[in-house]
Amino acid sequence: MKEKIILEEIQIDRQRKQQILRNIGKAVEEKRYVYCPSLWEIFRGQLKYISRFCLGGQLLCLFLTVVLLGYFQWVEEGMLTYLGTASVAASGMGIFLMIELSRSSAIGMMELEQSCYLNFKQVWCVKMILFGFLDILLLTVMVAVIAGNTSCGMFRALVYLLVPFLLSNAVQLLVFTMLRGRKGEYLQAGAAAVCGAASLIPLSSPRWYTLTYFGLWIVALAAAILWLIREISLIYRRLEEGEILCWN
Repeated sequence: MKEKIILEEIQIDRQRKQQILRNIGKAVEEKRYVYCPSLWEIFRGQLKYISRFCLGGQLLCLFLTVVLLGYFQWVEEGMLTYLGTASVAASGMGIFLMIELSRSSAIGMMELEQSCYLNFKQVWCVKMILFGFLDILLLTVMVAVIAGNTSCGMFRALVYLLVPFLLSNAVQLLVFTMLRGRKGEYLQAGAAAVCGAASLIPLSSPRWYTLTYFGLWIVALAAAILWLIREISLIYRRLEEGEILCWN
């Protein structure tokens, strides 16, 4: 009875009470029970799984190609020199990404990633975005330099470089899906070399780079795009079904 009387004598500030309840509710709403990293945090966290050799090789090729194109400008080389060099560079740009993916799918690597709770699809996605950005950067530089120093124009120069670039990547993805382990790295390098040599075939006759034959380049570009989409879809399906994991 005495405790009841004491409680009745306590004065409660209702405004203060409401303010405290609002503060508690706000703190509860701001509480993060599940941490959801941003896209940049995910991307930055996956960078440590990229081989320094492959990334360094890609950056070195980018630097050397830019230096070589600058030298051609200085000595005022002709159109075929620009197109030949850029075609070989475009054919070989994807090799370091393919080597990186081959190392990720080497024997035992995927089991290790799975046992360490690593999302290898996410790791691969980050690798492809990073190397793809470097490829696009180099393609942009080469197209700009060729268009500025020859009579091709931006669009024609872009088509001339995209054809060997996409075909080479499609061939290397085909090799990647057919083979597994570290042995595939050498065959991918060989495939890139063969594609680079094949990209020089049009140089045997300059008329292949005239407007008369430009329609054939468009057809080749469309075929290369469809082939590359097919190879990428095949790899994605095998990742979803776990077939690539079972390779190991």
